[in-house]
Amino acid sequence: PEMLAPPPPTADELARWRSLCQDLLAQPSPFTNTVHLAAQAREAVLACGMQRLLLLGLDRANDCLRVQQAAGLAKEATSLVLPVAANKLLQKLMSKAGQLRITPENHTQFASLLPPPLRALFRGEHVLLRSLAVKDQVVMLLVADQGCRPLADISVQAFGKTSQCIERALWVFANRNG
Repeated sequence: PEMLAPPPPTADELARWRSLCQDLLAQPSPFTNTVHLAAQAREAVLACGMQRLLLLGLDRANDCLRVQQAAGLAKEATSLVLPVAANKLLQKLMSKAGQLRITPENHTQFASLLPPPLRALFRGEHVLLRSLAVKDQVVMLLVADQGCRPLADISVQAFGKTSQCIERALWVFANRNG
């Protein structure tokens, strides 16, 4: 793949991104279920310039991460199940909200720590991993990149803001019944 950062989003793309994030922040929550919310989150992440993503949610037992939404990846990616206890990096990411940016400088250190199925999907040296929490309880993991190319700074900033919008949407949704 071309190793230049993708061009920055156009004005129209930024307007779409803002609109999607505003929808995520709406109160009361406009979402009827978490599938609906996750689909909106996927669209917002794509609109901020990411080209491939996985949005994984914890199962009811909090043992495994299962794909809620995917984009830009092979169809098989949607059946991915990652046991949290089997991977120290997943344990750390799921212990508290945070973000890990894999770069050429730290790729050797972190890529080997990724669960093999995730590493197979995101082979590049430019990947963002963000754990999403509601009231200090991590409930989802977002993994995204720009097609293995270097990440555009504006897209990294927008990814962070989008993640905050998703967390807020999850909080509002979780508290919708009082």
